[in-house]
Amino acid sequence: MNKYIKVILIVFIFLAGTFAFCLPPESNSETNPKTTEQLDKLTPQHDSLPVEERVILGKDDEFKESATKHEAEAYVTFLPSTKSKDNKSRIQIIESEFDYSYEYKLFDKIPVTLSLSSEYIDIKENSQLNLPSHLTGLSVGCDVVLPFFNLDKTYINLGVSPSIYRDDWSFKTSSFRMPTDIFLIYKPNDKLIFVGGLAYFPDFKDQFFPAVGFVYKPNEKWIFNITTDDPSIAYMPNDRLTIFTQMELPLGAEYEVKRGDSENMVLIYNDMRLGLGVGYKINKFVSVSLAGGGVFDRYIKYRKVEEKLSIENGGYVKFSVDIQI
Repeated sequence: MNKYIKVILIVFIFLAGTFAFCLPPESNSETNPKTTEQLDKLTPQHDSLPVEERVILGKDDEFKESATKHEAEAYVTFLPSTKSKDNKSRIQIIESEFDYSYEYKLFDKIPVTLSLSSEYIDIKENSQLNLPSHLTGLSVGCDVVLPFFNLDKTYINLGVSPSIYRDDWSFKTSSFRMPTDIFLIYKPNDKLIFVGGLAYFPDFKDQFFPAVGFVYKPNEKWIFNITTDDPSIAYMPNDRLTIFTQMELPLGAEYEVKRGDSENMVLIYNDMRLGLGVGYKINKFVSVSLAGGGVFDRYIKYRKVEEKLSIENGGYVKFSVDIQI
């Protein structure tokens, strides 16, 4: 990450954190304790998922209204044709993904989330790096939130995501990975959550990623997700409309691909995204969103090959549909 990206990240988190705690709380917020946010799942290949209001860490009586929840999200992200920094080639990428999750309470007390995610990335380029025309991914996950011993208002999140990322759908065992994450959650009240922990990506170039920060909801209109896992700010002027910022940090997504006669080559795709978006809740179950912004610090390379395709900064447009039942 170059110095300009670091400056953007530091400024974003500093200003967001300062602004968050300067907002006055809503006068009647104590009458509605059912507005707790669960942090997004850390995944090595994944773009940010907006922080959603979920009753995860509250008291037992807060779970009575809805013991289970089904959610499906589909999105498409378009990154227009952009030239490489050496001006010798151009690259265009279209990403599509479908995620499904099922939340329930084990023994009516322990929140558990089971998930399934598939992705397809279309690549059009004319470089000398001999890139695959597309990349694919399939991941299943399980997350459990448990009380942390006898510490008051403190919880531990345990997650595991068996995954396969390749350039086809053959899913050979050599491309199998088992990302895991563990982090502590401290919830002093219904408006604030602190988190600290670590995500572990075995067999990746960068195997460890810290999960630290806080989620703050001063009232019913604002949510500040100031964490290392894709920080974001959301403002909800009414029950249907959401205006948000998002920062998607580079995690160095890796795929096992074929390059010429060489099998099992590891391809690394890295970028960082910073943008704005708007979401609209069509009805009780369906929401849509449209976001766009800039893409920075972009490159694609093979892990064991010195040659790297460095890409000029560009833009992106992302459309998503979310269904919750």
